[in-house]
Amino acid sequence: MTTPDPEQVLATPVDDKDLGEQLAEAGKGPSRLTIGLAAAALTAVAFAGGLWAATAFGSDSANAAPGQRGAGGLRPSGAPQAPGGAAPGGARNGAVGTVDRIEGDTLYLKGANGTEVKVKLGTDTTVQLTQPGKVSDLAPGDAVTVTGERAADGSVTARQVTEQPPR
Repeated sequence: MTTPDPEQVLATPVDDKDLGEQLAEAGKGPSRLTIGLAAAALTAVAFAGGLWAATAFGSDSANAAPGQRGAGGLRPSGAPQAPGGAAPGGARNGAVGTVDRIEGDTLYLKGANGTEVKVKLGTDTTVQLTQPGKVSDLAPGDAVTVTGERAADGSVTARQVTEQPPR
């Protein structure tokens, strides 16, 4: 096979058709490799978007302790949750779950995974039912959301306990 003379190649007139028309005439579309690479790039972008969304909006597994992924109990829409129904730090301190028992000024919650959360109740703790209520208005099995401060031992000092509607 001989190599064409560069001057002769440059002197040859270029076809008036655009590349798309020439490919269509040749019957060639994008190759399988091109389609595969496009699918891989789209998958990578979707994965990165999912990671960003999980970080931005919270997720059960992103805030769970090692070995406790996906744990937790009932929660209001959009509230991130860690094991035992406890919401992680920041403005969302507190817990979510079902009332297990009440012993004096302590409320015990159970998360969906069965983990117990101890909630300390104070004189300034408010209880929201369908109307304002008292701790004595709560009963085992009631779904509640607790907002308050989390202590190092995992207990929560409640500012407010809100009963969730039955599901």
